[in-house]
Parts: sequence; structure tokens; C-alpha cells
Amino acid sequence: MKQLAVMFSILFLSTMVVKSQSLREDMIWARNVPVGTMVLDGNFNEVAWSKAESLQVTYGVPGPMPSSGYAPEFQVQSITDSTHATVKFLVEGDYLWLAFWIPDSSVGGNSEWARWDAILMSVKDKTTARPALAGEYFYTWWLAGLPNTTPVVGAPPRFVGKFGNFNDTTRTPEQVEAWDARTVVLGTSNDGLRDQGWRVEMKVKLSVVGYDVSLPEGEVVAINFSIWDCDYLFEGDVTKISTTRTHWQAPWGNANLFNVGRVMIRPDVDINTVNLPFTEPDVRIYSGSGLPDPIIDGILNDEVWSKAYSFNIAWGDTLVRNSYPGVGKFMSGEFQPELNGNPRPPVLDPSFGNIKFIHKDNFLYVAASIDDQVIQGTEVFDKCDGIGIHILQKNAFNGDSFNEVRLLRLSFNQAGIVAPYDYLTSMVDSGYAQFGSSLKGSSTVNNNNDIDEGFNLELKFDLTKLGYPTGLGDGTVFLGAILYDGDSFDDTLANYGTRTWWFREHAGGPTLAWTYLDPTPATSIEEENGTIPQSIVIYGNYPNPFNPSTVIKYSIPAAGEVSIKVFNLLGEVVQSAILPSLAGINHYNFDAGNLTSGIYLYQIRFKNSLTNELVISNTGKMLLLK
Repeated sequence: MKQLAVMFSILFLSTMVVKSQSLREDMIWARNVPVGTMVLDGNFNEVAWSKAESLQVTYGVPGPMPSSGYAPEFQVQSITDSTHATVKFLVEGDYLWLAFWIPDSSVGGNSEWARWDAILMSVKDKTTARPALAGEYFYTWWLAGLPNTTPVVGAPPRFVGKFGNFNDTTRTPEQVEAWDARTVVLGTSNDGLRDQGWRVEMKVKLSVVGYDVSLPEGEVVAINFSIWDCDYLFEGDVTKISTTRTHWQAPWGNANLFNVGRVMIRPDVDINTVNLPFTEPDVRIYSGSGLPDPIIDGILNDEVWSKAYSFNIAWGDTLVRNSYPGVGKFMSGEFQPELNGNPRPPVLDPSFGNIKFIHKDNFLYVAASIDDQVIQGTEVFDKCDGIGIHILQKNAFNGDSFNEVRLLRLSFNQAGIVAPYDYLTSMVDSGYAQFGSSLKGSSTVNNNNDIDEGFNLELKFDLTKLGYPTGLGDGTVFLGAILYDGDSFDDTLANYGTRTWWFREHAGGPTLAWTYLDPTPATSIEEENGTIPQSIVIYGNYPNPFNPSTVIKYSIPAAGEVSIKVFNLLGEVVQSAILPSLAGINHYNFDAGNLTSGIYLYQIRFKNSLTNELVISNTGKMLLLK
């Protein structure tokens, strides 16, 4: 009865939280339609379009959070006919369908920069690299690159970019299969008469860029686009020509900048679905109310850190990256810059860290436990050791009319002391932020004659000084994190620096975690039986190191199917098992009698028996010593 009561109270709390938090603006559902439903003709005649979810893309109006916006690209005097477009989404088989209705009094374009109407889109290609590569889909009247750059009256747009060509208008059958569109102009393109607008029906084959829409748990397609609008180009009065661009989440097609929109697809969500599934935030950070404030000294023994949201971040670890929520799986990544023009040497000491978040009152608290065998201090950004937290500032805007993202960086300086950098410097100087640090074990800084263990960092900063309201309003913040690891040796050609990031590498992109600062006290979501809502939590294993057995402790939010996979450092599965599956805290005795000494990683998978939702835990790390 006690367990049932606890579960009921948690369910009630979760329901209350869902009702109070804001709906995500960075996502949209694409409903499924039966194969054979759609006709690519630009007419929107299918009944399915009337049931599709839609976005409004409007110049001069703040766009959906966190990074939709607008900007003039070319302007002589004033904006004469600003964009107010509607964009809809559907799925048919393996294709994402998009419908663009763009009212416009002047449709067309020529060969000069920004003298054209266009849809400039990026669908992130996750078939190979991490982060997923920016695939540019550019559908436009721009003629630059073509042998004949004289606009033809009545001509349709052309295909440029990933499945199109800059220098000609021909395309292979494979390019057409991967991306196609049809346009209807209400008027005539490339003439001086008034038009009413243009309609575009477009389809993108998702499997060729790494998406599988047949997955029962669903798929998230990372996409962004901008609508370019050039007016009065052919009227003969150059003083009236103006061009604007209005975007959803990011304006550019050939780079991972600012953010990505999330198109949500699931086989059971179709045009007859009455209530669309609620989309959880990427991250839910609970409140530290009821717990003592952590002492900001870099010693991570405060009780609050045992209740905090936690994730690992590691160089070269795809298992860790695959545990991230949503698009974090394939937009997070790593980078090793070249130093002084030298070839990139091998990374001898890959970075590994654990980062925690919790909030209390108007403050966000961050803890980082970093493993590092070579700790160094430097003013050179590409060689520093430390962490960075990216956070959107709600009261500052950039030239594209959306919010700035600030980098709060803590790293070791030339003197071997942790110091604030980037935007954190002014916050600390103004008394709006505090930080602390400590070295693990007998670690030293700037000493290559020993093997270090690592360091800890703590950070506290006032969200109201970044434009968030007192009381934090709807609780929505936008976050990213990065781990910096520079190692220097007596042989300078062996020196390197690495950057490994969770969602965001730098102030420009590639994306942000939609985060909800849940007012529920962290203490109320974990009781004696360990029931945890929303997700799997792994508490590690004890003992660690071990020989030959160890106990892995974990918790799950409800009854369901639970399994574990154990991997070696080559990514090979060395053991798998079905685990105890009661809601709350569970224990699994792992026996490694048949394995050799070394580091092993493990992940726990949980499939909710009621919702069929599949959740994968963060990656645990353990050391077998025989």
C-alpha cells in the first residue's frame, strides 16, 4: 500500500507539472498518411493537408523559441511586403512532406546575391558524422552559377545544394528520388506585375539521411529553414527593392548554427489521431528546495548533488552520446583542432566527466567531476582544461532577432588556478555568479612528471541576471555543455586539445536542450523505495574497481521490460541480461568471472509496459582488476 501511495502521489505531481510547463516551440508533429495519398503538384488538394500541423513564419514578429527570427538581407529604403507564410508537415512512407504557402506580391529572382525568393532548408544528415552534417536543400529563383543568368518570365524555382546543382538545372534520378518539389505561382514569376504568392509542395526522403520513421518509439528529424523574400526586383524602381529572410530555428542550410527544429514522427500518430502525444522537455531539472544550499567550494559532497540531474560527457564514447535525449544523440559531438598548423596527434588521455544540474530559488547550480591524467593551465582556448555551460539569455537579442546564447566557461589559467572566462567573467565580477574548484587526490597542475586524477568544479549563477523572471516564470531554459581537455607534453608535436559537447559546442550552435526547471522538490521524487518518475537512473556499481563481481544499482519509473548490455572499449557486447523490473530502486549482481581485466561500460534499457516507451540510461563505467 505504501508503494502504491507513493506512485500515486508521483503521478499526481507529474500531471500537475505537465499542466504548468509551457509547450515546446522547437518541435512539431508530422502526421502519417497512407502510402499513395499524396500527389506532388503544388495544389494542396489532399484532405490530409487540412489535418496537418502547421507553423506560422512571420517577418517582424518574435518566432518560436529558442532561436527563430528574422533579418533584412538587402534593403534600399523600407520593407515593402514582409513575409507571412504557413508551413505544414506530413509523413507518407519514407518521405517527409512539407507544404509552404507564401503570400507575396513579387515572385522571382535573378543572379545577384539576395535578389531572389527562396526556401533555404537544412535536414541534418546523421548517416555518418557526429554531429550530424548540415544537408542544404535550397529551392530558389537564384540564377548565380548558371551559364545563362537572364531570368525567364514564368520559370519555376530550381534545386540547389545536397540533392541539386549550382551550375546547372539537371538532376539525376537519385537526386530527384531523394528530394523533389512542385510550385504553383499565383501570378507570374520574374515579371513586373503584381502576384498573390506561391505554393510549394515538397518531399524529402528520410532514409537517405539516416532516419527510420518505422521505429515504434518514434523518430526525431532535425530540420531548420528560412524563407527569403525579394520584392520589387522587376518593377524598374531600384529604390523599392528589398530582401528579407525569416527562419524557424536557424536561417542557414550549409552549417549547424543556432538550433534545430524537431519534427516528431511516430507510426501510430496519423491524421486521425485526436490528441497528439505530449512532448517532454529534453531535460527536466528538479528543485533543490528542502535541501541545504551546496557550498560552492568544488567539493562535491553536498547532499543536493545526489538528487541532481546528471549526465556523462566523454571523448570518443558513442555509447555515452547515444544516451542523450532527443536530437542530443546526433547533434552532440567532439572536435580536435589543429595546433599551430601541426597534424592532429593521437588523443592519449580521452576526456571523461560527469555534469550535474539542480535549481533553487532563482539560481542554477552546476557540478562537474572531471577525470584527467594531465591537468594544465593556459590562456590558449584550444588547449584549456575546464567546462563551459551555454545558456540562452532572455533579455538580449542578436542581429537575427532572437536571443543571444552565453558561454559561461571555467578553466585553469596560466597560473594553474581555475578562473572564469567569456560571459561568466562579468557575471562573477558583478556578484551574479560564484564558482569553486578542487583537485582530485594528489593531482597537480602544469606538472608532467606525475599522473593526475582530475578535478571538480562548482558553479552557481543568478538566472534573473540573464533575463529570466523572478520565480523563473514558466521554468523554461535552454542549455548546452562542453568539456575542454588540453594535454601538453615534452614533445610539443604530441600536444593536443579536444572539445566534447552535450548539445552545444559554442555560442553559435549546433543546438540547445529544451530544459524545464521543474518546481517539484528533488526530495519528493525519490522515497525509500526509490521510485523515480520520467527516466532510468543508474547509481553506479559497488565495489568499483571489483573482482570478479559487483552490484549495479539502478531505478526505473514503473514496471516494464528491463535489460542490461555490458560493452568493452571496442564497443563489443560482452554480456547481456534481463534485469529485475520493479518500479523504484533495483540491484543487479554482475559477475565478470569470464572476462579479462579492463574498463567496461554498461547501459540499461527500459520499456514501459503501459506506454511502450523505450528509454536508454546514461552509460556506467566500471573497472575489473584480476
